[in-house]
Amino acid sequence: MKSAINILPKIVSDLAMTHALLNCLTKEYALPNQDIQYQWPEKRNELDTDSHLSELSLRATPMLITLPKHTQIFVLVDRKSSVGSQRYLSNVYLKNKQKGWTHYPFKELASIILEAYSSHGTVDNQELHEQIDSSRNLVEKILTFHGQNPPPPPFSSYIASEQSLWFGHPSHPAPKARVWPNSIPQEDVTPEFQASTPLYQFEVPENGLCIQTNGLSKVDAINALASQVSATERHAIIAMHPAQAEQIKKDSRMQHLLNNGEVRDLGLSGYSAAPTASIRTWYLEEMPYFIKGSLNIRITNCVRKNSWYELESTLVIDKLFSRIMKHTPSAFRGAMIAAEPAVLSWMPENASEEDKVWFKEQTSVILRENFCSTNPETQFAIAATAFARDHQLKPMIGSLIGHDATKKKRLDWFKKYQQLLLQPVLSLFFDYGIVTEPHLQNTVFAHNDGTPISLLLRDFEGVKLTDELGIHHVNTPLNQKVKDALVYSRHKGWQRISYCLFINNISEAILSLTWDAPELERIMWDMVKNELISLKSSLSKPAPEIDELIATGEVACKCNFKVRLAAQADKQVQYVPLTAPWSKEVVYA
Repeated sequence: MKSAINILPKIVSDLAMTHALLNCLTKEYALPNQDIQYQWPEKRNELDTDSHLSELSLRATPMLITLPKHTQIFVLVDRKSSVGSQRYLSNVYLKNKQKGWTHYPFKELASIILEAYSSHGTVDNQELHEQIDSSRNLVEKILTFHGQNPPPPPFSSYIASEQSLWFGHPSHPAPKARVWPNSIPQEDVTPEFQASTPLYQFEVPENGLCIQTNGLSKVDAINALASQVSATERHAIIAMHPAQAEQIKKDSRMQHLLNNGEVRDLGLSGYSAAPTASIRTWYLEEMPYFIKGSLNIRITNCVRKNSWYELESTLVIDKLFSRIMKHTPSAFRGAMIAAEPAVLSWMPENASEEDKVWFKEQTSVILRENFCSTNPETQFAIAATAFARDHQLKPMIGSLIGHDATKKKRLDWFKKYQQLLLQPVLSLFFDYGIVTEPHLQNTVFAHNDGTPISLLLRDFEGVKLTDELGIHHVNTPLNQKVKDALVYSRHKGWQRISYCLFINNISEAILSLTWDAPELERIMWDMVKNELISLKSSLSKPAPEIDELIATGEVACKCNFKVRLAAQADKQVQYVPLTAPWSKEVVYA
């Protein structure tokens, strides 16, 4: 008989992935389509709702979701959330034509749900089945590893917070899905296993180096990537993710260079680095820069390589931010910005144009300012971990503010956090046409004994500029493909910001802080509304989107599940409307 310790990772991984799938259904289908009812189903006696968190079930709210093909899902929740962020208090039950109310194992539950939606404009997506299954299996592997190798407290250091996302995106059908090469154990190089490893290095002819900088010398840039002390004459040393090195070495173009001696394989000989939550960005303690490298591996929705036009747009944004910070620092409303002053890549000098682009994208890295080198590392935390769950599926925020934090302390904490978040993001959008991407994994905050004191925004690759305002701040000519990738319509920019701020970020913060006190949810959302009213009066340009948001509560929700069901690229993702709780009349289109 297996011990409780041995089966706990399986139980917890099943629950966590079930909750993520339910979050997708609730946000993307049930709420927008009015397919949700807060009532008990018929034949209630078929439900064994006392089997999970029974002490809370007495004050729970029944939630009934109708799916296609005469399928229904039932679960007890702690609140009626108009943005689909709720705590689940019971097992999940499903009923369809084949069978009455049944509590299915996770894999079977997921399969039935995918089948229910198979005729709703989607394809028979076997790949998604596999992604969901592999995601759940990796979560179980992570939890099993932690049972044998207890991780450090999540807020004991900055890198600890980056490496404490056990379950990934809370509203994604396969948050830990990765097409990972078998030759590189994830335990050695991925954040969830508290990995730290030397970077993989190659010696290459220096005439193929491409180093673009903003206020940083090329010598400093290449030395930030790899020590050049042992480089032979007219050669340079470059570094990359070990998994990326394995991928590139499999390609015949790289094999040819290795075989003829033009490129020398130096193996795992680079700087010691720890992977952050994004997997492809590395934290180098006491070094001036993070290293964000290409990773030609699919992680959740996308292959994480650095496209050449994204490399160029990174420097465009870095120069723009540097200029604004110099002349109008108040634009950032006190937020810190992690500068990205250099991009580096290498390509063989005599390669074809097509091969040069391939090598450039495979070897490219972005240097990102290490904010921990000038501030205490223990002062910083990634917001994604602050509002995530621990191995017992309890909010990690308790480890930061105290598991016994009073209601007043929680309200004060949230009031400060949402101010720090909303002010810079909305100021940059409305007054400058700059579309940041303030989702949880891009949001880092500094704290003093757990209390947030400042916010940091990062990842310039994801920053866009609106066509009616933002792009006009760029004072240098742009390649058309760079411009196409960089420019958003105002509507598209607002959709992204609305989703990142209110659904991905703030709603998760509120859920975590009100986990055992759901009555605080409305108070916190009212704080957000009041902050929007106050902020609007401080903007220099009109903000009709804020007026509409205050009046209707309508926010955009990104459909991670729908785009995966349709087997489409992430750039084809749709948004659906949800309604913030301050709206008196909740109406879904």
